[in-house]
Amino acid sequence: MSLAERLSRAEYDSRTVNSERTQPAGGRDLVGGLVVALGALLFGSVVVIGRTDAIRALPVASLLAVRFAVAAVVLVVILGMSRQPLRPPRGEGLVLLALGAVGYAVESGLFFLALERGTAATVTLLFYTYPVWVALLSALLGMGGPGFLVGGSLVAAVAGSGLVVGSSGGLDITATGIAFALASSVTISLFLIALQRWVRRTPPLVSSLWVAGSASVALATAALVGGLAFPTGATAWLAVGAMGMLTAGAFMLLFLGVRRVGAVRSSIVASLEPVMAAVLAWIFLGESLRPGVVGGGALILGGAVAASLARARPGPEAPP
Repeated sequence: MSLAERLSRAEYDSRTVNSERTQPAGGRDLVGGLVVALGALLFGSVVVIGRTDAIRALPVASLLAVRFAVAAVVLVVILGMSRQPLRPPRGEGLVLLALGAVGYAVESGLFFLALERGTAATVTLLFYTYPVWVALLSALLGMGGPGFLVGGSLVAAVAGSGLVVGSSGGLDITATGIAFALASSVTISLFLIALQRWVRRTPPLVSSLWVAGSASVALATAALVGGLAFPTGATAWLAVGAMGMLTAGAFMLLFLGVRRVGAVRSSIVASLEPVMAAVLAWIFLGESLRPGVVGGGALILGGAVAASLARARPGPEAPP
């Protein structure tokens, strides 16, 4: 690592430590919750763009590969313009590569395999059980269990997600589809836990770059089996480019939120994503906003606020 990179890393570490020391814990947790909620808004925007006719013809693996590649390019530009190092600290690079190539890419693949065996509503409903998996796995791994308020927020978030997704109707899936959907849910849970436990010194922008880049390479490799395809036409490229830019911001906000409030509370707040997507689709695509979306959204929002304000039960420190 060059001298400039070391100085930049030291400056980042100093700012982070000083910020955490001077900002009250409650305020830091609230800011962390708001950061994750904004990330959920960006992820919801990606979902809405994905519903447009401009990119429906593009194979899923190719779409995801290009989307994450655009996100990586955007992050490189941001880091370059701000003169921040592109490399993570020693010991965390391989973790980030695995999180992208094995974690996020595999999660996406499992999700779309489930979609081939069930309706989107059913697959999404099963996927959004992941806050429960995050809480259970965190407790099993000795990272601390949820307190009473966080536990209540967890119930509200999962119940709200069920209302939001269930209100769209058409719940149908095969047994294999259930297995793929739940495997996708568990995979994203492990991703968030690993992010909290083993990525402790890398700035969120750098983490986002490495995860997006490695996910893109893994998905492009998978897409080569059936033939890697690219968007055709200016409209399609504009849509995929927008998805990539939104993904870059969403990754950075999610990773920052996990650092501030942990995986369990981040997963609860991130359950706002289907609500955000439904509201954006109502605004921009003219889709109906069903009562279940409103009621479920209120439950998730209440759980997200409570989770942001709650103090997590501390677990043992992760090994250096």
